[in-house]
Amino acid sequence: MKAPRKPINGGDTRKPVEGRTVTSVFKPMKQVPHYRPGNVLSNLLVLRLAWQLLVNFSSILKLRKAYKKRKFQPENFSVIFYSDNLDEVNGIANSLRSLVPYLNSKGKKAHLWGSAFHTRTNGVIENSFVVLFPRAASMEQLGYADSELAIPYLAPVLKFLKRYPADLIELETPSPGAWLIGITAKIIGIKILSHYRTDVPNYTRSLVKEAWMRSYVLGFLRIFYQNTTPVISPCEAYRKILETEIKVKPEHIKVLPRGIPLENFSPSLRKHSVNSHITFLYVGRISVEKNIPFLEELWKEFCKENKDAELIFVGGGWYLETLKENMKEYSNVHFTGVKIGKELAEFYANADFFLFPSATDTFGNVIVESIASGTPVLVTDKGGPQDIVNNASQKCGWILQYEDLNAWKEQLKQCCEMVGSPEYEQMRLACTEHGKNYTLEKMATAQWEFFREILSTQN
Repeated sequence: MKAPRKPINGGDTRKPVEGRTVTSVFKPMKQVPHYRPGNVLSNLLVLRLAWQLLVNFSSILKLRKAYKKRKFQPENFSVIFYSDNLDEVNGIANSLRSLVPYLNSKGKKAHLWGSAFHTRTNGVIENSFVVLFPRAASMEQLGYADSELAIPYLAPVLKFLKRYPADLIELETPSPGAWLIGITAKIIGIKILSHYRTDVPNYTRSLVKEAWMRSYVLGFLRIFYQNTTPVISPCEAYRKILETEIKVKPEHIKVLPRGIPLENFSPSLRKHSVNSHITFLYVGRISVEKNIPFLEELWKEFCKENKDAELIFVGGGWYLETLKENMKEYSNVHFTGVKIGKELAEFYANADFFLFPSATDTFGNVIVESIASGTPVLVTDKGGPQDIVNNASQKCGWILQYEDLNAWKEQLKQCCEMVGSPEYEQMRLACTEHGKNYTLEKMATAQWEFFREILSTQN
């Protein structure tokens, strides 16, 4: 009897994501638990992390000996980007999935590694460059729909490190998987650094009730970032947070703004110059830490006096069903679910304004996507998005006080009045022009040169 064929998608029970094609599947490994979120349960991930280190320790030491014989080549070094959320749809995953193939197209040795989502029966390789290792343990992430904290099996990771030697590993989030990879790399002798992509302290404050757990998380964050330096920050606002809250020394922080594939977004996708209704758009995760309850309250207040406008939510999240229930009496509120590719770009281009009330985003890819589409933005005075608007030579949006309901409501009114005016059309042009400052090429070039500088100093 023939053995059953390996599932080509790694046995994934989720819907496939456009543009992500499984090109190889790992051999089956022991299926491990996927835990529900919990403060005490989270310690199980720590124990499983320690177990992975223990059972693979002799292999780690052998690899350390092999790495000691390697010589650094300034023009031919290799970098691994490790993130635990690559098997999800989010800004970090989308950004890295664009960055790494771009670097490879320029002759750079870049690899993208993470853990397979718990819905897969196997680890997989996607598009021949995204390695999603089999998971050794995982836990649902509190407050995030379809997101998890995961630890990969270390044995296949070590085999890949032997086959594809790395000079540097960039850790994208302070996840259990990143801790495992970081500790392993330290022992082997691979240079590691981190990228501050997620505002974990603010997320924790908004999602975790227990004060002791917030202090616990902050303590682990400080240990993580203080030992994975230099730390890349996408903006000045979070450079200050790294200094004050995470206690990273100023000389160990490097500000490097991000970029996106701008060619995917364009005002030319706009189907008409003026909509029948003024269209406000939100794109992103539908969850509390994105301050969606405030946007909900704002729209209800705004609609008491303004009927000729609509609000479109693009995205998914654990708060989505609650939001739909709360807004069911508002026929001018629409939900599209998650959109990607050209369909997403058309939503940006056809909106009149983009609303983003979040105060926890370290950069805000969606802000760049919006202005690259010619759509002005409204953001808060907290977090990274304000830097994008502040740095514009011409007006491309407004920075409003966080959760100031009256200020936001008045600005929405003014927005409705200006659509179709010369001022509005000039603003759309200014948006498109400012978006050109955030190209994938600029970001990738700056980051690679920073890597070269670090490695040249070390070797």
